[in-house]
Amino acid sequence: MYICLCKGIREAEFSALAACHGTCPEVIKQAMGLDDSCCSRCEANLETLIQDLSRCAVTR
Repeated sequence: MYICLCKGIREAEFSALAACHGTCPEVIKQAMGLDDSCCSRCEANLETLIQDLSRCAVTR
């Protein structure tokens, strides 16, 4: 599944970015390369995506 259509970032790539850069939405936003050319749809969901990843990590 794609997390960011503008940058072509898939769920697995997003998980890797979060693992490397932590759970701060602003840091992940920078790591994803989001800028003014993006539609910002994924930005609105970053906190939810990070929380979902955290929940999955805890249950594993």
